[in-house]
Amino acid sequence: MEQNTTHTKFGFKALLLKNNLSQRKISRLAGISPALLTMMLNGERTFHLRHKDNLAIILGVQQESINWNE
Repeated sequence: MEQNTTHTKFGFKALLLKNNLSQRKISRLAGISPALLTMMLNGERTFHLRHKDNLAIILGVQQESINWNE
């Protein structure tokens, strides 16, 4: 039997809306500056795994299921 390896992907900004959070608020909850989060989302800086994990925990999803560029 084949395993279904497809995962539902959620856009980061859609998750913010769903959780009634702004980028500023979630960045502070995750312990990173709002400017750094913006740079990471724009591809100007690299996400560290700890950042992704912290943000995913706050959003209530697995970090692998987040499309960070949406």
